[in-house]
Amino acid sequence: MNDVLMKRYTSMKVGGPVKYLVYPHDEEDLLKTLRLLRDKGMAYRFLGNGTNVVVHDGGLNEAVIRTTRIKRARYAKTGEGMSVEVSGGTSLKAFIRDAAARGLSGLERLFWIPGTVAGGIKMNAGSFGSWISDPLESVRLAGSDGETASITKDDMGFGYRTSRVRPSECVVAARFRLHYRNKDEIMRDMDYVYGERKVRHPMEYPSAGSVFKGVGGEPAWKFIEKAGLKGVKIGGAMVSEKHANFIVNSGAATAEEVKLLIDKIKREVFEKTGVSLKEEVELWGFNE
Repeated sequence: MNDVLMKRYTSMKVGGPVKYLVYPHDEEDLLKTLRLLRDKGMAYRFLGNGTNVVVHDGGLNEAVIRTTRIKRARYAKTGEGMSVEVSGGTSLKAFIRDAAARGLSGLERLFWIPGTVAGGIKMNAGSFGSWISDPLESVRLAGSDGETASITKDDMGFGYRTSRVRPSECVVAARFRLHYRNKDEIMRDMDYVYGERKVRHPMEYPSAGSVFKGVGGEPAWKFIEKAGLKGVKIGGAMVSEKHANFIVNSGAATAEEVKLLIDKIKREVFEKTGVSLKEEVELWGFNE
């Protein structure tokens, strides 16, 4: 598809057009796409569910490769559970639901994180004391040369909200080691996580999730609240009244308004608390 508005494909519902939006149908199609873009000298980015991305209103003269049609999971029995290879484009929520239905535990505390498996791995997604890297064994990465390489967990460079995955690379598949557990117990954990998210997070508005990384072991929302910024608006972009580390699209927000609000939060939090906040959300096309 040509000249596609990214506001249609990102959870914040803002963003201008990209030159091409490409949907590979399988892994080989993805690798062919990468080789074609390399030969044409065209810049590209990967997009899953678009839940951690804000795209500039002016758009991007690039190709965006959306991996959400590549969905596959292979389960193989091990001694005390299963080894599962799952495609990076698979919804993390859907994967956790499927594993839970089989009585497999290890990821249920990440339930309702809205992105894909690949996106979760790229940022080492975590919640309620668990991290996606905990039960991970290895990943297969695709790079700009259109080839894949298998990387073990120990070589993934996982840290707080980070990994070694570069913007030019895609997590094609990941292998997890999950263990058996009572299904009812797994479901209770998932229900608890969902209930807490529903109470704490502004799920009724478009957003890109948590905007800033924590600092010194403290969540970013504490500093934003301390700076008195809860409910502050710039145009249609607003600091959530429910959770201060969420910027929500309260109406017809633009990407520029979201970015201006991000800058305001960073500036005022530093002025009032001395803390420098760093974005967790990815900003595409903003003077990168």
